[in-house]
Amino acid sequence: MLWLLWTLLLTTHRATAQAHHRLVIQEIMADPSPAVSLPSYEWIEIKNTSNEVIALQQWRFAAGSSVSSPFPLYFLAPDSLLIVCSTVAQVALNKYGKTLGLSSFPSLSNDGEMLSLRDPAGKTVHAVSYSTDWYGLPWKAEGGWTLELLDPTNPCQEQNNWKASIAVTGGTPGSKNQTSTTTIDKILAKTRYAFLKDASTLHLVFNRPVDSATICKGEWIQLAQGIFVQSIRLVPPAFKEVILTLSQPILPDSMIQVKLNKITNCSGSIELESWTIKTGLASPVLHGTVMLNEVLFHPRSSGEEFVECVNTSKKIIALSELRMAVRNSGGQLGSSYKLAADPIALLPGQTIAFSKDTDAIKREYLIPATATLQKVNPFITLPNEEGRLVLLNTQGEVLDELHYDESWHFELLQQKEGVSLERLDPTAPTQNKNNWHSAASTNGFATPGQKNSQTVNSSATQENFEIIPPVFSPDLDGWEDYCRLQYGNMRSGQVISVTIVDANGNFIKKLVPRALLSSNGHFSWNGTNESGKTCHAGVYIFIIEQYDLSGKTKTSRIPVTITYSFKKI
Repeated sequence: MLWLLWTLLLTTHRATAQAHHRLVIQEIMADPSPAVSLPSYEWIEIKNTSNEVIALQQWRFAAGSSVSSPFPLYFLAPDSLLIVCSTVAQVALNKYGKTLGLSSFPSLSNDGEMLSLRDPAGKTVHAVSYSTDWYGLPWKAEGGWTLELLDPTNPCQEQNNWKASIAVTGGTPGSKNQTSTTTIDKILAKTRYAFLKDASTLHLVFNRPVDSATICKGEWIQLAQGIFVQSIRLVPPAFKEVILTLSQPILPDSMIQVKLNKITNCSGSIELESWTIKTGLASPVLHGTVMLNEVLFHPRSSGEEFVECVNTSKKIIALSELRMAVRNSGGQLGSSYKLAADPIALLPGQTIAFSKDTDAIKREYLIPATATLQKVNPFITLPNEEGRLVLLNTQGEVLDELHYDESWHFELLQQKEGVSLERLDPTAPTQNKNNWHSAASTNGFATPGQKNSQTVNSSATQENFEIIPPVFSPDLDGWEDYCRLQYGNMRSGQVISVTIVDANGNFIKKLVPRALLSSNGHFSWNGTNESGKTCHAGVYIFIIEQYDLSGKTKTSRIPVTITYSFKKI
């Protein structure tokens, strides 16, 4: 017995020198009610992944900003499990395995938060930031089921390494996780985004934890423009945010390019891939710098709404300065939601889509690696048929506003669910329904965070009127799905009406009953007649009747051709 005690004391002395992740959280019961079969208490399960006995005295468990009371004297053997809970829950959980009750056990959030284990020196040994998305099945996220770690040897993998328990009881306290046989896809450590908090402080946020020892050496980063890194700090307990102090300040609206290579993840493996990220110091966001560019207000049942914005200026915009809201039919603004907590840079010409569930967007649509999506939860809810979407800055000033209507969609669409409305010309008025069009089928009916499938060249034609393109194919396949009657160089006070007839002079459609023109603009035709049916292939004539307040009148006739056989090669 004395020999065993002496061995444990020696092990305790060596414990502080053991490796990172020697103790990991491997099961979480955050929402025990309604119970499936287990006692209705919150708890976590920890595992000793090292080859030595770990003395747990003075360790602590943290949930968000709440920290537990110190662990009492307890020796956890290698490859052993321990249920950690409150002293009240200990009696009910003892029958499932070895249990340690704490006089002060932090309450676990049902929606998710950062959990961490801290050794007696206060060092974070393992941290995990869970959320309800990790359950995979919404009904399991409603309570009674645990989250289980799939592979304890890869604790840095985060969401793809966790899954709702498949045990019939709702969890496996004190026993091997039933999900542990599941193979996981290992995700490389890469930067999610970068931002400048001020002119001399650069923040890099990674998708998973990185190794503190190698990160602080700075060999993995290279800055352009002759700028150097003076200091590096990795932020605990998540170890996913790196703060760099720069050798010289960055000017507002100027970009900085950061090259990263051979990142060492928190498991100690070196990621051989290299990549470049751009960011910059933002200036105040003003009216006309950011515009609404695409909106999906009626998603499929398996999808989610999104709103896309584009930076049409030459300035750098901080997403933390933007908010979004919905205006009701009485003209009052509802709750507005901040689009980012950090001042992430929206660069000139860049588009970004916002949604409360970006994972659902990625499942529903073809999202290239170059697309930019931003999760915002909670977020606005858009009406399916008609709504008023408002983009504001943090001072409450309206930057852009769209009163959309379901009737703006392509008339021949049999199913409008899951189809976004795309802005054709960012420089044209937002509230012009002719400036919006259904996204092309070849692009999956939506293009969140990327270039719109339907766009218009904003340069004005030299003639007063021109049809572009002169030949189009209105079958929603992504190639010339509509034509536009583009006008330019108009004097003020010009009014027109536009009628479309076929080659025999038969009436087809009244495209524009009466409109007061701006100096430049356009009207779109999707190839349908007055009844909303598709027109046959052939030649059609736009008859443009133009007049002004002085009584001057003018009639123009411009042909256009519909084809369904000829395609762009």
